[in-house]
Order: sequence, then C-alpha cells, then structure tokens
Amino acid sequence: MKYAVLRVILLVLLPVCAVFGQSALPDSSFRDQAVRYAHNRYVGSTLDQARIYNGAEYVGHSPRIKGHPYLDSLWQVGSITYDGIVYDNIRLLYDLVDDVVVVPHLDSVYRVRLQSIKVSRFSIPNHTVVRMVSDTAAKNGLRTGFYDQLYDGRLKVLAKRNKTIQTEFVQNTAKEEYLIHNSYYIGKNGVYYSVKSKRSVLNLMADQKKALRRYLRENRIKFSENREIAIVKLTQQYDAFSR
Repeated sequence: MKYAVLRVILLVLLPVCAVFGQSALPDSSFRDQAVRYAHNRYVGSTLDQARIYNGAEYVGHSPRIKGHPYLDSLWQVGSITYDGIVYDNIRLLYDLVDDVVVVPHLDSVYRVRLQSIKVSRFSIPNHTVVRMVSDTAAKNGLRTGFYDQLYDGRLKVLAKRNKTIQTEFVQNTAKEEYLIHNSYYIGKNGVYYSVKSKRSVLNLMADQKKALRRYLRENRIKFSENREIAIVKLTQQYDAFSR
C-alpha cells in the first residue's frame, strides 16, 4: 500500500507543480499541499476498491430490542484511519455492543464490519475514538478496544463506552433493551488508571490536591451531577497548575 501511494505521489507531482508553481510558496508549504493533493487523488481514484469496503457483512442486532446499540443512533459523517490510510467524509456507525466500526458499502445495501485491528482512530461530531492495545509489559492498564478520547494533554482522559442487552420476562414474554456503561481512565506517564470517584481522581493528582479541591468548590463542580465533565475539568485544571 505504501508503494502504491508513493507511485501516485510521483505521478501527480508534475500537475501539482503546475498548479502551485505560479505562487511563491515556502518549500514546506508546497510539500504539504503536494502530499495532500496526491493522497486525495489516490483515495478518490481507488475508493470503489478501497480496503475499507472489503470487510465482512455487518448483520447487527434484533430490531425488537428497545433503543439502539450505537454511539449515535444515526449515521455520522467523519474520518477514519484504516490500514494506514485516512478516509475523509465516510459514513460511520460505532456498535458499542460488539465494539466494532461499521460503514455502508458503496455498491450495495449491506453494511461492512471493519476489522478492528486495522482501525487506528476515527472521528465523528463530538467524538474522537482511538484504538488502544493492551500492553502487559508496560502495564498500561487498558484492555484492547476503542476508547473515546475526552482530553489529550500532559494527562489523558479516555472513556470506555459499551452497551449490554438486558432481558426481562413480563408475562412469559421477553423484553430486551440496551443499557450503556461508561468507564473512565486517566493516563499518567504512559499508564492508564481506572477512576470512579472524586477521591480516585485526586489521588492521582496528589501534588495539587488542595488547589483542585478549592477549584471544585469555587466552580461548584459535583461528581454526582456529571462524573465525566468533572473528571475532564479536573484533569485540564491539573495540567494548567502544573505548567
């Protein structure tokens, strides 16, 4: 794949030179625009044969289950890095039950279940999702899977979102619905720690604990009202204090 991209870059450099050569752009600016142009040409010309559409069919779940299994109930247009290639303006679904990314096939009504091992990251409105791989040697504290990146500073904040199917029997009739579960992790020095309470977060930031408690009081931030926002705000503030 890398060699194919390189050949395309070489093939399109001459027309790119003709387009951009009339303006006095710095070398780095010209190079960046040339690479972007070549990349877009390559992806556009091979889209119907792109690897992103060569996965297995996604069957999905029973329509009788109450709710939906996805991060967002509707198709979202975003970007995805798949097998080392960035695809923009791609329609995506993220199945939280199976922890897989789904795209619609270009030439058919069926949906494609992408190979998770080839998905590095994807972005849709309000979410940037990255694939993390468990590293027992480094003891990074995470299971392999997709994580919603909530904050990416000196410290990191990730959310692991998943849905389960709850079944109840009412008058001998099975009723099912999706339940969502969110787990949160703070990354510090390459290791991710599970955090559930205000205490667990502050314990990771012990050198600024007093200042952070004061920050919570002054800004009336309560974990009981929105744990996710509280974790992100505390992490951001810790980074600000540590500059």
